[in-house]
Amino acid sequence: MNDTSFGVTDDADKFLCEEQERMTRVYERLCVFILIQTLKVGKDRPYRKFLYSLKYSRRTDEMDYDPMEGTSELFAALTRDVPLEQWEQYKEQIKLGNYIIDDSDNDSYSSDRSVSPCPDEEVITNIEIVEEDEGGEEKMHESDGENDQILWGCDAADKYAQGKISFYELNDIMKDSRSNSRLRKRMRVEEEQSELEKENEPIENTAQKAKKKIRRKKNLLPKGLEGLMGQANNYFTDGQTESAIKVCMELIKSAPQAYEPFHLLGTIYDEMGEPRKAFQWYLVAAFLNPSDTDEWIRLAELCLEKNEIQQAISCYTKAIRNEPTNINFWWERCNLYEQVGERKRALYGFEMILKHLSDPHNGEKCVDMAREIAKIHHENTDDANAVRVLETSFNKFPSLITSEDVNFLLELQLGQKMYKAAVKTFVQHCGVRLKLPLGDITSVEDLSDFDNENFKALVSCIVPEVLPIDLTVKFLLCLIHLQAFKAAQPLIDSLKQENPEEMGDLFLDVAEALMEVHQYETAKPLLFALISTPTYDLPAVWMKYADCWYGLLNIPEAIQAYLKVIEMAPAYQDARLALSKIYLQMGKIEEATNILRQDYEDGEEGVVVGIDALYQRCKLLEAEGCWDQYIAAATLLQYSHCYHLETEEEFSAVITNQTCKRRIEALRDLKIQNKKPTPQFIGQTIPVTEMQSIFKKVCILLMERKRYEELQNLSLACLSSATFMKNPTYAKDLEFQALLSCYYNGSHQYTYLLVRDLVLKYLHSNKAWNLFCLIVTCSQENRHNRFCIRLMMKHQDHLALGYLNGHNAMISGTYKHALGEYMCILKEHPNDPFAVFCVGITFIHMACQKFATKRHFLTIQGFEFLVRYAKMKGENQETFYNIGRALHQCGIKEAAIHYYKKALNCPPLITGPEQDIFDLRREIAYNMCVIYQASGAMDLVYMYSRKYIVV
Repeated sequence: MNDTSFGVTDDADKFLCEEQERMTRVYERLCVFILIQTLKVGKDRPYRKFLYSLKYSRRTDEMDYDPMEGTSELFAALTRDVPLEQWEQYKEQIKLGNYIIDDSDNDSYSSDRSVSPCPDEEVITNIEIVEEDEGGEEKMHESDGENDQILWGCDAADKYAQGKISFYELNDIMKDSRSNSRLRKRMRVEEEQSELEKENEPIENTAQKAKKKIRRKKNLLPKGLEGLMGQANNYFTDGQTESAIKVCMELIKSAPQAYEPFHLLGTIYDEMGEPRKAFQWYLVAAFLNPSDTDEWIRLAELCLEKNEIQQAISCYTKAIRNEPTNINFWWERCNLYEQVGERKRALYGFEMILKHLSDPHNGEKCVDMAREIAKIHHENTDDANAVRVLETSFNKFPSLITSEDVNFLLELQLGQKMYKAAVKTFVQHCGVRLKLPLGDITSVEDLSDFDNENFKALVSCIVPEVLPIDLTVKFLLCLIHLQAFKAAQPLIDSLKQENPEEMGDLFLDVAEALMEVHQYETAKPLLFALISTPTYDLPAVWMKYADCWYGLLNIPEAIQAYLKVIEMAPAYQDARLALSKIYLQMGKIEEATNILRQDYEDGEEGVVVGIDALYQRCKLLEAEGCWDQYIAAATLLQYSHCYHLETEEEFSAVITNQTCKRRIEALRDLKIQNKKPTPQFIGQTIPVTEMQSIFKKVCILLMERKRYEELQNLSLACLSSATFMKNPTYAKDLEFQALLSCYYNGSHQYTYLLVRDLVLKYLHSNKAWNLFCLIVTCSQENRHNRFCIRLMMKHQDHLALGYLNGHNAMISGTYKHALGEYMCILKEHPNDPFAVFCVGITFIHMACQKFATKRHFLTIQGFEFLVRYAKMKGENQETFYNIGRALHQCGIKEAAIHYYKKALNCPPLITGPEQDIFDLRREIAYNMCVIYQASGAMDLVYMYSRKYIVV
């Protein structure tokens, strides 16, 4: 076989050359005609679009010819209307491949646009003929969408055929381009629509779109290549699969939007035993020919064989767009949605099926489906949609409705408080008749204009005797809520004749409905009948009975009933709150407070604690100023959102864990191990702002009473509260409060751990480091030394850490290490008097060591730094005292006495209320007394002692 440029035989090459010559002659005449028409009608878009497509013709390089040659007289006559300059300009543009229309045309079509690099035959065959009943704007937008489609076909399909992109990338491009095109069209019809409606948009608007547009899709394979397609089919039938594949690939390169080559490739690979490749080619062909419903269904079945459910759903969606009334397609797709767990989409599909099932022969199927859909909606707590589905099926097929269906619909309607709709259901399906003063109501049409006043005017009603008692009671509930009391009274009297032991639920439903509309006098006999029976002598029924007496303003009877409820169920918090409210109205504040007291406060363990009642009790105790009881109640209230810490392990779990989540997990495990009963809190959650306010009040009260242990227990317990710790402001205040409580309680170990976490969070806060030093000084903890050294390795320029490490080395006697730390600080801060002072004191300590070498040199250096320190700070009590103390330590007592006396003559550095704290005269006098006592000058000792030291 001789290869040609197209990879086919010599016969095919000869045939192709003949076709090209024929098409050249047609093109020459057609170009002249289109040119003339375009120059005459500059804004006529179809001609202009065709001229744009000519730019990418394969014959562009061969168009160096005279357009007048070989044309008929008709064409010659037409060209006489074209000026000679424009004709020459157009011929030059043809040579250069530039098809820009007259510059005077400034409409939207003369702007720069991207045109598909497809052959001109392909562009012509891809134009959709659109008939419109409104302006030309719709045509403009639709053609823009087609340009996007052509660009997608020429680009993506060609790249896939050449192996530049994978099938999955091609599949994504196809889906995205189609969905984007649909989205652009739909945004002109409706701005917002749900995802489900968007997926089925062509289905719901098929009728409207059919009225607006009539589309006719031409064959996507150019006529010049139909012979080559036939040649490929012949190769395939003759068994020459390789040649058929080559011809198909060349066809795809020439006409990438034609679906026939892709479909033939799928058939070829299917015969070769490569089903996956075949499926890929079939799918591309289907996307290029989306109107072939049978092909989409076949592809969906192939996907199901390979267990590719999502791909099968997409195929069924394409088929549904072509045949929106085909119930089988909808049904299959809904089943697939259920398999993948997308129940909402499945429900939407089932409801669409119900819309199409209007044939009386499908009545039973429609009603059964409506029942199932309503049950699913009810399980999903979507009763409104359940009512809508049932009403739709009831209106279509009223003869197929059963009593169970009516009962289910009525339950849903009553749950949604659709009392008027429920009455219509009774009239339509249960044979109920309503009587007005002017006539009877026997049909739903008579109820269409009914309002609340009409229902109140009902004289009576006729309920069939065969109607079950539960449906009768439902109808009675509707009448009560619509305030048709005159018509409802006979039904209430009839209900009273029933046995409350057997019909207790119905009695209670009617009584509750009557109480909702404030008909307490009518509800009281029903409730009394219930509490008189052993079965319904329950706290909940007694609570309703007490509320009924309270509604009747019979306070003594209401109090007795509420006390009965508390006696039967001490944990019933609603009864305590209601009774407390009554006592407050009567002015009995003490009784109102005591009735809200929880059993847990009396020492009982493992009981139920009502949050609402406890919160109300706290408010009453605060108003009365009973602070001790308030502290107990408020502390118990705080334990409703955190753990109650009782053992040392639980305290350690809170301290050692850094996050609230870890604390809660650790405490939960410890509580399970200890198996100690804890109170169970019930009721509504108190707002976090209120809880925070109560917590602060309790902490202040405990601080004032110096009950530091209780304060520590409460503060550490609240560190395990997710309610507080998720708020950054509350968490910051709570951590500081826990630190203070541990400090005041003397729990040095807990205090150190908390302050260590504090300085890690606020590493550059001087206040945090001052607090750290205070706590370390008071607790005498040694662990802070290693902590500071490890932290210094990460933050080597930290000033506070440098001083702390220097002080730790000084206290431990390693003066060289201390000197190294201080000198590093002094290099960074040469004007810091404290750094100079620390260096001087270090030299003095080194000089005072027993085996010190160069003792005099060290002493001179130490005093040199102390003198510099005195110059920086100035002459004051502090500088004189420190120099005298250094001289005293070195044994130079005469000089020390001199500086001590100068310090005594100086006033304190700080004056005011805190003067005594910073006054150094007692320390100075004591040091002088020590020197005088050693020298035997006891008179001076007594004098300085009586003057400065004795209080």
